Amino acid sequence: MANKVITRFAPSPTGYLHVGGARTALFSFLLARHFGGEFLLRIEDTDLARSTETAVHQLLDDLRWLGLNWDNTELVFQSKRLEIYNKIIDDLLKRGLAYKAYETDEELTAQRAVAEKAKRTYIYRRPQLTDDQLRAYESENRPHVVRFATPVKDYYFEDAVLGPGQGVNSTQVQDFVIRKSDGMPTYHFAVVVDDADAGITHVLRGQEHLLNTVNHIALQEALGYPRPIYAHLPVILNPQDGSKMSKRDRDKLIRQRAQNWLKTNKTSPQDLAAKTSLAVSQIEDWLKDTQKQLDIPEQQQVMSVIGLKNTDLPEILVHDFRKAGYLPEAMLNFLALLGWNPGGDRERMTTEQLIELFTIEGIGRSNAKFNREKLLAFNTEYAASTSAAHLVQAFKAYLAVNPESPLARASDEQLAKMLEMKKGFRLLRDVDESSRFLFMRDDEITYQPDAVEKVLKKSDNQGLTVLRDLRPILATLSTWNHATIESAINAYGAEKQLGLGKIAQPVRVAVSGGTISPPIFESLEFLGKENTLARIDRCLTPAL
Repeated sequence: MANKVITRFAPSPTGYLHVGGARTALFSFLLARHFGGEFLLRIEDTDLARSTETAVHQLLDDLRWLGLNWDNTELVFQSKRLEIYNKIIDDLLKRGLAYKAYETDEELTAQRAVAEKAKRTYIYRRPQLTDDQLRAYESENRPHVVRFATPVKDYYFEDAVLGPGQGVNSTQVQDFVIRKSDGMPTYHFAVVVDDADAGITHVLRGQEHLLNTVNHIALQEALGYPRPIYAHLPVILNPQDGSKMSKRDRDKLIRQRAQNWLKTNKTSPQDLAAKTSLAVSQIEDWLKDTQKQLDIPEQQQVMSVIGLKNTDLPEILVHDFRKAGYLPEAMLNFLALLGWNPGGDRERMTTEQLIELFTIEGIGRSNAKFNREKLLAFNTEYAASTSAAHLVQAFKAYLAVNPESPLARASDEQLAKMLEMKKGFRLLRDVDESSRFLFMRDDEITYQPDAVEKVLKKSDNQGLTVLRDLRPILATLSTWNHATIESAINAYGAEKQLGLGKIAQPVRVAVSGGTISPPIFESLEFLGKENTLARIDRCLTPAL
């Protein structure tokens, strides 16, 4: 390729990074790296009402976790480029290539309704206003937007993924807003200017932007900008129902569970609102309007009331996968295969191999299904083949987004021990949740009712009897390691003619509160003799 390849990823800072955005970033990164070019990051924050500094940090953190490092030393924020945009828009106005439009939202809605009633597509074209009307609007300082006067002609282009013939004919062309009434440029305008200024050669983005490209081409022609190569990526689908994978999936499930909770508990939205810090009107609107969404902190408030855990929700955001304990290498490998084929039967690839093999020609037109079972299998394989030192660093990154975990108190050596004890794990969350009791105070341990009934009290309190018998045996051990503990427990089992499960499970419930833990002998060694005996004593109290 003769010219230097320059790609970009340009997210809007309105929340955590969606997996679809992560794939776009990955493909843009791989293409630039494959050709020795540049991968740039730009923050498209012209939507002042929704853009936040917190979201910017969240996006950057997610990209860094994935290893998608950008090449520009200074981030480009569209909100800081208003002078550049306004100068260009003012020039378009002077040249008659753009104009001020004064319709209110109500007037535009009425125009759309007329078109809908007439069963025709609504097309906005420049209204014929008299000079007197224009002077009157100017004198009263009437709010307005600036629209681009799109030349009426066919706009067809060749897409690097979808092929030639993309676009619209002249009957579908309309004038579009390039500066909003708040003075901020629209996405359609700013993206064209920014891509040209940065020398972007290839634009990779989702297919939802396909028709937007018509607007961008029209502006490029008016401004004398070169046209980058466009590649619109296949949609990522939920495998269960074939719907588009969306941030709304989480909100949809929470809403359904909230409605069930209200019905089951015979309560009202007002009661749900009272148990959260959310306004009654917000809860009511959200429950009845599927277009309304709660942000993540608001979702968490509702979930805590209705008994819904994060693990009950589908992972949609990169942050979700981080909290679940996926490895970034597995995530990248999996994302790369959503719509791209390296050729042959290759599936497991390092980042270096992905860079070497990646081409736009390998991107398919068919939509890609997000197979979570396959991702989980990838993660299990990566975890099994990754070095212990790297896993510890991955575990620390996992704990950084799960600071409530007791394992956040663990040293690197202790984390390495946990990972070794749970070898063969699928997710770092599995290691965390099964090992938390080892880093909790004795009085923080809560006993799961099912475990108490099925393991300790079943068969005339057989499990409790085992604990009473075993407690003095463990107390007499002068050496406390997994080998001596195992020997003592096996000897007791042989004497009582009890299988290991009949002994290990009561001990596991006593020290952890549940029926799942790392291997029990190593767990007792890690916990220590004093804490083990104290927890058995606590378990044997009449209060249980």
